[in-house]
Amino acid sequence: MQGNYNWDINKKHYVHPNSDEINSFILQIKKDTATIGDFFNNLFRWFDENIEYSRLNNPFMPLQRSDLDLLHMKSGTCGDYANLIVSILLSLEIPAKYAYLRRDCYGDEQDHICAAAFLDDRWTLIDATLPYRKWKGFDCPHQEYELLEPDKFEQRMKQIECKCFSKAAKWGKPQYAGILYAPWVHEDIVLCTPEQIDLVFYLFILKQNEDWTIYINYLSYTKSHGHTPIMVTITSEVELYQFSVYPMKSIWDDTQWSDALSLTEVPVKFCTPEFHKMRESMERNIPQILQRIGFTRPIRYT
Repeated sequence: MQGNYNWDINKKHYVHPNSDEINSFILQIKKDTATIGDFFNNLFRWFDENIEYSRLNNPFMPLQRSDLDLLHMKSGTCGDYANLIVSILLSLEIPAKYAYLRRDCYGDEQDHICAAAFLDDRWTLIDATLPYRKWKGFDCPHQEYELLEPDKFEQRMKQIECKCFSKAAKWGKPQYAGILYAPWVHEDIVLCTPEQIDLVFYLFILKQNEDWTIYINYLSYTKSHGHTPIMVTITSEVELYQFSVYPMKSIWDDTQWSDALSLTEVPVKFCTPEFHKMRESMERNIPQILQRIGFTRPIRYT
């Protein structure tokens, strides 16, 4: 299995510009668009209608989904989205790079990837991930990032792929490389209006072979502001709720949280519409996440 896995890493590429499938897809999106901005707005609508931010349809392989993988699997995460956009740009003979983010357009620290196009004598960021694509996807004003040539990006990410596989292989569970590489396994859209989008974001962390934790954040965004009012931590033993009650410097600021509470300890004042949406999302998604990844330990929901 290890040999086959290494063969996949060495042979597979993240982008396939000018392939028949990519060129056909470009024609599908292009339609009667007059500008490159119009083209990408069409692409963002296609993402809205066809692509799910998730790895649950195949959480293990491939670790990094290529442009073609995204078209076939209809789901992926930010780096997979960027692969498709970089492939499109190169097919359109527009210079393209990847942007490896440190701080997003809301001023929050992020481990995130999007694409960059050289247009009008400058690098323009193009981000198909929510919440960015809803209001700021084309010419996205992210604040701190590193630009990488496509070959340098692929080289860097394949090194990470190999490290993840090596760690998983030591556990005797090589399939877990996919979880180590991309632990952000699912995103559930629970509210979407012209003014606001709310997401429940699932992060699955494997600390050891069978030692797992799921971190779940309720993320609420407007065009100008983002915050996370609730965080839940689930293991095989506990299910704990924390609420944003202190001033925060950014959306991921750990100092904002209340003490951790069991479900029965959550006071009425925290039983908001957001809390109930999050609970409904968890009831839909936690069993599916555990089943797809291969864990069957009981989780308490009441």
